[in-house]
Amino acid sequence: MARRTGKGEPRKPRKPVAEPEDVLRAKYLDYCSARLCDVFMELEEERVFELARVAEQRAGVSQGALSFRQIADLLVEKLMDDLALPRFEDWAEAYQQDPEEYNPYLLGLWKTMVESPATR
Repeated sequence: MARRTGKGEPRKPRKPVAEPEDVLRAKYLDYCSARLCDVFMELEEERVFELARVAEQRAGVSQGALSFRQIADLLVEKLMDDLALPRFEDWAEAYQQDPEEYNPYLLGLWKTMVESPATR
């Protein structure tokens, strides 16, 4: 039995989307970047400084010895370790089944990573 929308019309079955692997990989990186950005933006200032100190200790350098870029790189690595992001293969399969579930989380960065009909 078909599920119905709020207007009493049957839902149209979704067709899986077939996109080239380079487009899917670019969208996956975009999705992961968006998730990372969300987590980073939710951090309180105190937590950012705490993570920076931990990053410096992990790198074996004294406080203030790393550049902003180096600290940011180490923070990103730490946050990536903490995030439960799906493997590419799992994400790609889920995305192809229902891209509308993931598209709101894409920042649009993927368009600069690939040359495809969708980006022209």
